[in-house]
Amino acid sequence: MEVHVRNLHEGATEKQTKQYFRPILARLNIHVFHCQKPRNKGFAKITIADRSLAQKFLDLHGQPKPGRDGFNLVKQKLFQHGRPVNCTQSYNAPDDFLLKSLIRERKEKLLAGRLGPLTPSATRHQPLQRVFSGHLVAVGSMDYEGDDLVIVDQYRLGGACQMRFLRRSVLVEFVTQSADPIRQMEISYNSIESLLVGSSAHPYLTFSLAEAPRCFEKTMPAGDEVLQLLGMLALHSRKNILNAPKRRRTTAIDAAHQTLVGSCLCYSFRVKPEEIHAITSLQRLPGYPNVVPWHVEYATKLPFTQQMTNLNTALSAARYQEFSFEVKFQLQRLAQNGYLPPYKVLQLMQAMKGTFADADQTMLATALRRFFNQIPYAGPRVDASALSKATLLELLVETHDHVLREKEYAVDITQQYEHLAAIHKITVTPAGVYLYGPEPEVKNRVLRQYSAFSSYFLQVTFADEDGEPVRYDRSSSLETIYNERFKKVLGSSLTICGRPYEVRLL
Repeated sequence: MEVHVRNLHEGATEKQTKQYFRPILARLNIHVFHCQKPRNKGFAKITIADRSLAQKFLDLHGQPKPGRDGFNLVKQKLFQHGRPVNCTQSYNAPDDFLLKSLIRERKEKLLAGRLGPLTPSATRHQPLQRVFSGHLVAVGSMDYEGDDLVIVDQYRLGGACQMRFLRRSVLVEFVTQSADPIRQMEISYNSIESLLVGSSAHPYLTFSLAEAPRCFEKTMPAGDEVLQLLGMLALHSRKNILNAPKRRRTTAIDAAHQTLVGSCLCYSFRVKPEEIHAITSLQRLPGYPNVVPWHVEYATKLPFTQQMTNLNTALSAARYQEFSFEVKFQLQRLAQNGYLPPYKVLQLMQAMKGTFADADQTMLATALRRFFNQIPYAGPRVDASALSKATLLELLVETHDHVLREKEYAVDITQQYEHLAAIHKITVTPAGVYLYGPEPEVKNRVLRQYSAFSSYFLQVTFADEDGEPVRYDRSSSLETIYNERFKKVLGSSLTICGRPYEVRLL
């Protein structure tokens, strides 16, 4: 049964709402439930698999009719931060897959003997397991096979790994041969869009990210650490030894990972079946992402590098010459920034050829920029039809119509002020190259001289994965990032939509 809860505090998170209801439901022997609370909204949905227990909760805390009179009839009133909490049976039927997942979780806890009447204080002081062993089984992106959510497997790494759930991030350390450097990958909690956790029958842990992870190599292999320290003692002071970086920042795990690390942001691990419950229990940690119980399937499609090659070839082909550079820039941005798989962008471009054959290219480029903010990310709460070619094209047509209706009221400040120009932008990070803009910028001496060719200039920014500057870290050497990654871009050529750009310092 699904219970609809109203009048919650808008600022309360899903985790806080779940913690509020956990002891209330535990008194009724309800230990397994699912809570969903949208951000900045004053309502939530609680799904309870056992209908009789859910009805027992509503008999005690449910509101028989709306309004103040209905709340006065509640047998045991609930309050959150002084606010009366209204609970009623939802008009919507609960999701079948979610119900099955809750029933399975309850059975597993019963078999493991974990479904006893734990008090909140006993649970709070129970030590949490933070270190887990596993294998990286897939790196790719979320997509759909028919109506089923799948992970498109683009990269695998052999060997085991160890995951440490730290205060602000997950540190994954890969077990390597004794002669190879130890490789690490750090995933910030803030970058996790969704965290999918399977069951003991399907013990998989999947991170869907909003930005690429940070990769490292340990500069001191564990077996030779003592020998290296003894050698350094003869040449350096103790202070320099202690302050030496313990690891080196890299662009990716290895060369194969480098080709897709910036755009394929889904990482799936297989863990031990008996540790699934411990991973779910980490939700009690502050800042830990919300866990979604989900059984993930895997699929294989055309390699990502081949998909990008096909798209880039199409963007520079003569058959799409009716699209301006501004429109093609936004289409390449869709794939390169990870909004849509490259093959789906190519399908959309083919459909646009007939639909927008006579469209104003400036208006179409503006519509595509708005289109970015309306595309949902593939995930467990998004239906497959929302990312189909027909739905995406319909959404783009609707957005284009809105842009045309607002045309006479819109103000282009780059046309209004001569000292401004609309400049496309590129951000180079340790993991990838991302496209942004165009944005109004004040003209410098070069843009003033070539003001009629502003689209032939790009503004290049070097930054970290979160958009902030690459900051000093005393525990990590950034030599590889500056000398091998950023320095190589300077003086090189970047190809955007078939047009080469030379990167220079002005």
